[in-house]
Amino acid sequence: MNAGRNIWFTISLVLVSALVLTSAISVFYYSNYVTTEEKYSNTLLSLNGVSYKFNTLIDYNNGTKIWHNNTIIPIGWSLFNATLKTTGDKVEGSWSDFGVFVTSINEVQGNGPEYWLWFSWDETENLWLSGQTGAESHIIKQGETVAWLLTNDWAATP
Repeated sequence: MNAGRNIWFTISLVLVSALVLTSAISVFYYSNYVTTEEKYSNTLLSLNGVSYKFNTLIDYNNGTKIWHNNTIIPIGWSLFNATLKTTGDKVEGSWSDFGVFVTSINEVQGNGPEYWLWFSWDETENLWLSGQTGAESHIIKQGETVAWLLTNDWAATP
């Protein structure tokens, strides 16, 4: 009877030890999670002081529309630089005294009858406004939504 009691005591001791060890490991990982989450939040807060988020639509005018939402860029970046970032540097253009004229986005050429135009979304009027400057002259604002449209019609909008 005593031997059976010792076995159950030993098993109970092992199970309680495993429970204590598992609890300690859980507390350790939870503590690390909370610390990492706090560091991440602090990093995001510090990024907000030097960067903006904006949205980009690339409309190929063939039914394909690609959105790049909440892209983070440094404050003061132009539409041209921001488009380079969202496309992975897949933007080409020709430079003149009037600025850059974008000729290709994501290796889709805008030569010949079609060309790339940019637009900015007006949240007050709920419509796309045609860009009035070259892409390198338009400075992106916090939360702005812009679009590129491949078209042969100056009156078209995305």
